[in-house]
Amino acid sequence: MLIFRSLFRKYSKAIAFKNHKIDANGENNVPMPSPIHSEKDISMEEFLDHWLQKAIEMGASDIHFECYRTYVKIRYRIDGKLQMIRHLPINLHSGLIVRIKILSQLKIDEKRLPQDGRFSFSHGDKNFDIRVSILPGYLGECVVMRLLHSDNEKFSLQKLGARDRDVQKLENLASIQNGIIIVAGPTGSGKSTTLYSIIKKISSPERKVITVENPVEYQLEGVNQVSVNETIGMTFATALRSMLRQAPNIILVGEIRDKETAEIAIRAALTGHLVLSTVHAKDTINALTRLFDLGVPSYLIAATLRGVLSQRLVRKLCPHCLREGKFDPLIFKEIAPDYEIMGDISIGESKGCEQCAGTGYKGRQAIMEILPIGEKIQKMIDQKCDEDSIRKQAKSEGMETLREIALEHYTHGIIGYEALLTLLAEMS
Repeated sequence: MLIFRSLFRKYSKAIAFKNHKIDANGENNVPMPSPIHSEKDISMEEFLDHWLQKAIEMGASDIHFECYRTYVKIRYRIDGKLQMIRHLPINLHSGLIVRIKILSQLKIDEKRLPQDGRFSFSHGDKNFDIRVSILPGYLGECVVMRLLHSDNEKFSLQKLGARDRDVQKLENLASIQNGIIIVAGPTGSGKSTTLYSIIKKISSPERKVITVENPVEYQLEGVNQVSVNETIGMTFATALRSMLRQAPNIILVGEIRDKETAEIAIRAALTGHLVLSTVHAKDTINALTRLFDLGVPSYLIAATLRGVLSQRLVRKLCPHCLREGKFDPLIFKEIAPDYEIMGDISIGESKGCEQCAGTGYKGRQAIMEILPIGEKIQKMIDQKCDEDSIRKQAKSEGMETLREIALEHYTHGIIGYEALLTLLAEMS
């Protein structure tokens, strides 16, 4: 630690901010979504801490420091959306980068290649793992810091924000002893959180759990976790082969992205293991097509697949400024001509307040399409039936689609019109 401090002083002097005091608010500011502490002179160490603390207080998942010709832009990702926070003077850029690199144990003098690192940060009684990505840009290095809460209590099926009947379906899937369970969705849809919640639900002292991830985001108590490192040949497939020699009961594979990984995962499922993994697919039925496209024989998919879950995270209307909105049946008929409204309609609108930083949104809601693989669908997979046929059968067995659940949330005042249209556009 003394070595890092010494290096920090050395490089701080070289870029002329060792004895320089800076304003916590910077210069060339744009309005903050929420009030900031009173202005005072602070060191670079305190300066970075200040923006980390603000990000935590505002519920941000990521901090972006982006370098431009005359200023550094700070943006926070809150509830999945980037929000502009502040412009900082360009002369603070070098000191900020040095501070972040020292904390992350990265090479301070390397400015030409991307670097990844991490460090820990505490705010009040909350502990965070900060995952750092530094990318050399044309005008200077840009930094993204991912804030990962170290508290594993959030990994609970009940805390995913899904409907009670969806949680019950998840618990039924989690009780399966062997086979494969797939979670599908785009980046940022909460797939990892759902997988961790399932792992926490089913892990016990009597069952050995091993995960292979790229990278390991959260440390789970009692779980053996392995990180992918493709630069040294540690791929998902390589790690998965070695994991099978460790005699696990439950295996989590961060992502099935190639035929080799898929075939090893299926072989593990055939020999009595429970395998959890993800694929990038639009919905549950499209996930089946994705496995076909990887070249996995349909009879093996049919023999091992136990369930598929597809999910999205949609922004919820802020409860502090929520008010009743007007329902326009003509507009609704245009976007959902085939949807049958059940029960009373309660459209919500949020105009923005101090609690939601003027955005009108606070928190996110998980929307889950869950497909248990029954005997009929198993036969259809074996026969490699088309998506429409399998979807029709799944719906006849009670599967609710992402689209239907989103429309239900809209007519119950949980999500707004904008969030509904965004999701419908993704599903089209």
